[in-house]
Amino acid sequence: MRKHFRQTHSFTVLMLAMFVAQLSGCATTSASPSTTEFNAPANDVSNANEHSPQHQQHTPPAVVEQYNDVWEKIQHANTIDVHDDAEVRKQRNFFDDKQKFMNQVGERAEPFLYYIVSQLEARNMPLELALLPIVESGYNPLAQANGPAGLWQMIPATGRNFGLTVNSAYDGRKDALASTDAVLDYLQHLYDTLDKDWINAVAAYNTGELVIKAAIDKNKAKGKPTDFWSLGIPAKRVQTVPKWLAFIQIIRAPNHYNLKVRPIANRPFLDRVPAPNGVDIGQIANAAGLSKAEFKTYNPGFRQGVIPSKGKYQIALPLENIGQYQENHDKLYAQKRYDSQSYIVKSGDSLGTIAAKFDTSVKALKQANNLTSDRLKIGQELTLLTPMAANDNEPEPTKANTKADSKAKSSTKKNANGTKANGSKSADMPTVKAKTYKVKSGDSLDKIARKNKVKLADLMKWNQLNSKSIIKPGQELKISE
Repeated sequence: MRKHFRQTHSFTVLMLAMFVAQLSGCATTSASPSTTEFNAPANDVSNANEHSPQHQQHTPPAVVEQYNDVWEKIQHANTIDVHDDAEVRKQRNFFDDKQKFMNQVGERAEPFLYYIVSQLEARNMPLELALLPIVESGYNPLAQANGPAGLWQMIPATGRNFGLTVNSAYDGRKDALASTDAVLDYLQHLYDTLDKDWINAVAAYNTGELVIKAAIDKNKAKGKPTDFWSLGIPAKRVQTVPKWLAFIQIIRAPNHYNLKVRPIANRPFLDRVPAPNGVDIGQIANAAGLSKAEFKTYNPGFRQGVIPSKGKYQIALPLENIGQYQENHDKLYAQKRYDSQSYIVKSGDSLGTIAAKFDTSVKALKQANNLTSDRLKIGQELTLLTPMAANDNEPEPTKANTKADSKAKSSTKKNANGTKANGSKSADMPTVKAKTYKVKSGDSLDKIARKNKVKLADLMKWNQLNSKSIIKPGQELKISE
């Protein structure tokens, strides 16, 4: 009897211990934040029980994708160390309580901020670099100074050096997505060249690589440090730097500066598709269910009213509009399309003489070049639009399909004429099972699409997802049809 009591008591103690452990596990799980408070520092996330197998099994590590707001991701990056510098304080105080400006920045940044941050993240670059367009252009892709243009205010030579097309028909510096790719290449080059200091890279982006390089070399010769704060460059020469650093502080704690930052969803907004050559942008916008003004907002790089007739270009569309555009894509080629060519204004030229020479109208010439007056300058480059030949009105995919159909018919005809055939390959071959991908912690649709080299729009279509869909670890997604 006594022996039985001891066994029962041991069993009770064991059950009680398991019950307490289970309660402890539940408490740990409920304490893990699903979203991060906007004004909480990133390192405040509790690391309690990090060595517990049970905790590791049931609570995945915090990842940046848990943020609902892209601004939050930037706020919690904490990659750039901002010194308490007088010029930084001056800039910070200037923007204190400038709510109207911050509202404009939030509205303009919404289509592009997720892409910029995701590209920075993929390249392992500081997310705070996504704040540079606030300083450069107020996040306005149409911003144009004497030389610089676009979100990042690149000059033409730098844009071309890093792969952007800049001509009379298209300015890649104003293409928010293409220019981001080029600028990040440039900033990475500056970082690698200038002693691996990101503030040095931003300073060089502002004032020129050689200026910062000379200051670094000077400090090295004297045995001094080569970080930006040790270079002693006057603030007037690198005005972008204190403004950028001020905005890093503002975004990290906007309430402290009497500001509210408009939330931007931490999910893809735009995707790129091939542009139909020679098609009026108004027709493209209509095919996608957008207004012409909306299309221009997402595609400010196109300088004309039509997509250039030669060369390969891409257009950016909201994810929710891509399906409609694809449905109407072939209909665009039934519309009137235009061939474009450049003309350099010579001495004695006027819009009237040029229009007469190329059998067009002054109105059409002005529309094609976005001219608001009749004044021309010698050496000015104009775009001339002429209707494309009828046989150019079919889209390339249709032509390719026609060739494929022709080969198939030819093969069928040979078999019908008595040529020995091995049977229909398409009938005999088993159906290929669609490839799938299992979602991992930290994945996003954009990351999965890039990792598997498929278009984001296709990934969403194959899995009946939209821009608001949420994916979870362990979920299987199709990555091919």
